[in-house]
Amino acid sequence: MSLVRESYLIDCAEKGGYAVPGFFPFNLDFIKPIIEVAEEERSPVVICQGPEFIKSFGEHVFTNACLTAAHYARVPVALSVDHTFVTDDSTIPALLRDIHLGWGSVMLDGSLLPYEENVAKMKELSKICKGAGVDCVAALGEVRRFFPQAMKYNGPFQEDFVVPDEIMTDPQQAKEFVEETGVDTLAISIGQYVRSLWDGELPPFKKTAHLDIKRLDAIRESTKAHLLLHGSTHVCEDDLKEAIRHGVGMIKVASEQALLWSNEIRNFTSENREVMFPEDIQKPALAKVKESMRSYIRLFNSNNKV
Repeated sequence: MSLVRESYLIDCAEKGGYAVPGFFPFNLDFIKPIIEVAEEERSPVVICQGPEFIKSFGEHVFTNACLTAAHYARVPVALSVDHTFVTDDSTIPALLRDIHLGWGSVMLDGSLLPYEENVAKMKELSKICKGAGVDCVAALGEVRRFFPQAMKYNGPFQEDFVVPDEIMTDPQQAKEFVEETGVDTLAISIGQYVRSLWDGELPPFKKTAHLDIKRLDAIRESTKAHLLLHGSTHVCEDDLKEAIRHGVGMIKVASEQALLWSNEIRNFTSENREVMFPEDIQKPALAKVKESMRSYIRLFNSNNKV
């Protein structure tokens, strides 16, 4: 197989009744298990990462590693730039850099900006993307993020938190937004949130977020844009299955794999102080990450689709 457009993978997923998974390599070593598990499960996959991480990993080295992995993969792979932690005037220039590097999809999350500003930025980015031949992803409706780097951070996660209706995606506004901006894909908020990677949560992770499927149906009826979920680590698995049945074509998962890796590294290094080589230290952690990805591929019904 070879590198393909993200929108092509989502289109195939929508027609086939599954969701394509979006996984995040949190260092160069994550790339291998992402490709391996996709090949083993015969699943398409999207490799995702945000502009800040792409830069800090070494933008040319990291991007070329992802491109090479996609080129030699036996399944179709797309490369997608995830949203920044903070959306401001530096965001579009950062996405332009990643387009030039070879990333085939870019996301700007203007959901925390005033609506008019979100529209203006997405119209600008959509025009750039169409000219460059890459996919453009927007966000409408807030996915609450409980970590200090996030824009408008509102403090630590509370166990009784429930996503308020007023921050979720409005179906009529989604229709107007897509028509005005021309984006390919819309990341929506229908009840998910992102817990902090630093609040001490250990596996197994609590799947406490529930999705508003009626709202999803109304959004699906209002627009022909592809629909995407991000912030899925803590969503009830039955709700994710239901969201796929109701038209979500791509689901991103990041926090769970980052937490699994870090927890396993801490446990392994404390119990195996004689182990020296980084490769050996990381093996159990990457194995945990790979099995988590496998479970999501099967949950999303994207296995055996290649």
